[in-house]
Amino acid sequence: MATAEPALLIVNPAAGKRRAQGSDLEECVRLLVAAGFDIDLRETGTDGPTSADLARAALAEGFAVVIVAGGDGTVAPVATALLETRVTLGILPFGSFMNIANGLHLPLDPIEAARVIARRRVKRADAGEVAGKVFFETCGIGLDADAFGAARLAERGRWGPALRRVWRWASASPHAIEITVDGKTERHRVLQVLIVNSPYYGWAFPIVPNADMTDGLLEVAIFPRKSRLDLLRWTAQIWRNGRPGKPPRILRGKLITIASSEAVPVHADGQIAGRLPVSVRCYEGALRVFA
Repeated sequence: MATAEPALLIVNPAAGKRRAQGSDLEECVRLLVAAGFDIDLRETGTDGPTSADLARAALAEGFAVVIVAGGDGTVAPVATALLETRVTLGILPFGSFMNIANGLHLPLDPIEAARVIARRRVKRADAGEVAGKVFFETCGIGLDADAFGAARLAERGRWGPALRRVWRWASASPHAIEITVDGKTERHRVLQVLIVNSPYYGWAFPIVPNADMTDGLLEVAIFPRKSRLDLLRWTAQIWRNGRPGKPPRILRGKLITIASSEAVPVHADGQIAGRLPVSVRCYEGALRVFA
C-alpha cells in the first residue's frame, strides 16, 4: 500500500460568507484523504497564527503540499510564502469572492475544488511585485489607490487622514504619466492605471476578462482622459453586465515602469505600496498550484 503524502491544511474558520468548518470542510478532508493525502489540519486565529505563519511553518517542516480553506485574504499570504519553492498550493474556496481561485479557473464550490486537488494536476501561476509587495490580483495607480488608502485608514480609526484621501479622490485631476512596458514607452493623462494578474478584482469585477494568470505576462489597463463620471459608469456596467462597455487601453508585458512628476499613490491588492515612480514585474510561473 502506498504511503500517504503529508499535506498541511490551513483553515480560516471565519472566512467570508461560508465558514470553513462543518460538513463541507469534512467532505473536502474525506476526499483528500481518499486521494492519498495525510492531512494535518491547523487553524488561523484572531491572535495568531496567521496563514503566512502556518505557511512558513510548512516550509520549515518539509511539507510538499499546502492546502488553504479560506478566502483571498487567507490564500494570498500563503501563496506569497510559497513563491519560487517546490511546494504546491491547493485552494478550497470558502471566501466571498475568491478572485485568485476564479482567475485560475478553479471551481468555486469547495467540494469540487477538493476533487481538483485530488487529481494532482499542477499549473504554474504568475504573481506581480511592486515596491517589494507581491500581488496576485491587481496593482492600482491613481484613484484606485486613494480609495483603498482611505479604506485602510478608516479601518484603523484614522478618520482625518481617511477623509482627506476621500476628498483627494473626489477632487483629483488627470495625472501626466510615462509608462514603459518591456522597453516601449507611451505617455498619457490618466485618473487610473490598473496592472492586472487575475482577470477578477475587488468584488469579483472582471477588469480585464482575457487576463491569464499562467501566461507569464501582466495586463496594463490604461484609462486615458477618462472622467470620474466615466469611471463610475464603467464600474456600473461591469456590475450590471459582467463586462465593461468601452474597455480601457490594454498593454501586456513582463516589466512595467510608471513615472510621473506628481506623487500618484500605488497599491498592491489593497495594500499601499507608495507613490510613483514604480517598477512592476511579473514573477513568471513562480507558484505551483493544483488547477
